[in-house]
Amino acid sequence: MTDDPAQSLRRLSDVTDDPRLDALAPAVFARVRADGAARAAGVRLAGIAAIGAVTMGLIAADPLPRPQPVPAFADELALAPSTLLAGR
Repeated sequence: MTDDPAQSLRRLSDVTDDPRLDALAPAVFARVRADGAARAAGVRLAGIAAIGAVTMGLIAADPLPRPQPVPAFADELALAPSTLLAGR
């Protein structure tokens, strides 16, 4: 092995290119495009999942006010026998 960079570069310039290198660049760029398409699909899926999660949270939280049922044994009942007898 030589330590002289100039001699190493001269030896490298004498080597012919591998013919498979011509097909390598299109394959690499096709893979990059495919990865970008897969990433875009993943982002869309994450957006749909987020919308679904928010919708389920709103349904579970029940943001619409609903009337509370009147308890049968409450002290606030105006027609309870104890209030009618006590004269409140």
